[in-house]
Amino acid sequence: MCLRLVNRLAVTSASGRLIAIRKKAKWLERRSKKVPHQGKDVFAFGESPSCELCQVRFRWKQDFQAHKDSELHMNRVRWVETQTWWDETGAPAHRDMEENSWKWFNETVIPKKAAEEGITAEAARRNFRKAIMRETPKCHRQLQAPKMKAEIKEPRDQRWPSSPKW
Repeated sequence: MCLRLVNRLAVTSASGRLIAIRKKAKWLERRSKKVPHQGKDVFAFGESPSCELCQVRFRWKQDFQAHKDSELHMNRVRWVETQTWWDETGAPAHRDMEENSWKWFNETVIPKKAAEEGITAEAARRNFRKAIMRETPKCHRQLQAPKMKAEIKEPRDQRWPSSPKW
């Protein structure tokens, strides 16, 4: 019946055809069956969060949650935790251990060796001084630390997807 209506008008111009289709549309189901945004929740305009660790900005709430649970993000968070632990705890403990072992070596081993060889303690210390390769997280050139920041800093005016001024 609807097709007959369009054909019966037999309109040659484009605008006349659009009017005929609009009349026909009364009988069609006009409600959209499509789920908006594929069922995802959208952040409000000013509150779309970003992850500066991974350099990503999020529009959908589900994507933000999935990113926080993702292996990539967790590995980067773990890397930052490891680096901060090394800077705060590991490196000072390593230096203290090295100093204590060198002090013990100076007090115990060097006087014996100097007496055996018949030289002064300072000369024996010079003989036993050697270069030490200390393996720290930053000493390898093969292992490149990922370029990232530990804290998340939001842009000052909260524009999405990104702001030109941080």
